[in-house]
Amino acid sequence: MASLSLCQHSDLVELVTARKSCRICLDRHPGKIHAGASFAFDPGVISYWSQWLGHPDPQILVVGQDFGDVDYFTKFKGADDPENETNDYLYELLVHAGLTPTKPPQVDRNTRVFLTNSVLCLKEPPMNSKLRDSWVRACAINHLQPLALKLKPPIIVAMGSPAWLAVQIAFDIETAPAKIGAAAGGMWQTKTGIRVFAVGHCSRLGQGNRPWHKQIEDWKRIGEALKLLPKISD
Repeated sequence: MASLSLCQHSDLVELVTARKSCRICLDRHPGKIHAGASFAFDPGVISYWSQWLGHPDPQILVVGQDFGDVDYFTKFKGADDPENETNDYLYELLVHAGLTPTKPPQVDRNTRVFLTNSVLCLKEPPMNSKLRDSWVRACAINHLQPLALKLKPPIIVAMGSPAWLAVQIAFDIETAPAKIGAAAGGMWQTKTGIRVFAVGHCSRLGQGNRPWHKQIEDWKRIGEALKLLPKISD
């Protein structure tokens, strides 16, 4: 399959519009969370993270935590810090899964991975402030679920606690442990056949909860699942 830009994929335009117009959490918690659409430089994307990896026909949909706080968003004008350490760690894990992505944040439209987050809006500083469960729930129902229905990825990876909560809500996974600490390293299958992998967050802080060597093992298992998918020629 030839590489495609999200801007060329009309089926996804409505999801960009939905993200930009959503005010559910803003109205519930004014001043605590902010919409990127309120800034003139807001990119025309579903997820800011997808500006690195955002293939419209992905084999893997990775769900992370959040893009960052308002200060981070404004400092880098809606893009990622070229020296973002978490992205560098994720790059290493994708390589362990057998993939060959470009190094972040260089745009890659060939690697069949789509990156999104459990919360698409921007929180108040600091960067490590906690996300509210109600924000995760609203995004899971109104944005993550519709995105997965459009992309139809055979594999979903929930990376970290908010992502695991979002995926459980969006895909009604009832038989798995509620907490990421117990779920990390496991795999469950949804009613539609999607394989869902729970993994630790790859940030330095996340590695304190799920050691790096175990995260590598988790992503190698994801790589083995990738090998079982039907091959699609260019």
